[in-house]
Amino acid sequence: MGLISPIHLLFLGLLAVIIFGPQRLPEIGRSLGKGMREFKESVSGVTDIQDAIHGVNEVRSAVSPSNLAGAFVPGVKDMQETVASAKSLANPLAAEETAAAAPKGTASS
Repeated sequence: MGLISPIHLLFLGLLAVIIFGPQRLPEIGRSLGKGMREFKESVSGVTDIQDAIHGVNEVRSAVSPSNLAGAFVPGVKDMQETVASAKSLANPLAAEETAAAAPKGTASS
């Protein structure tokens, strides 16, 4: 009794054509679909939250003390580049030492 049969659907479709006319039905269907899509996006809200978190993280990284100092204090940018190049020279040796020590540590564990 609670089920909708194909005859009921056919009757509802015929009634919609009679009430709204064949020209308005596609427009009504599009607006109904658009409304359902917008409702679904607003209820889920996951993308909005992720966008907000991503924006906050971008602001945090842009407004770090080292970035601000490099932008506004003369000579700090050059010093940051010098330190970064010195670290890049030292890192391959440190990376090789940690890589060589890692298999020994994992083998004894």
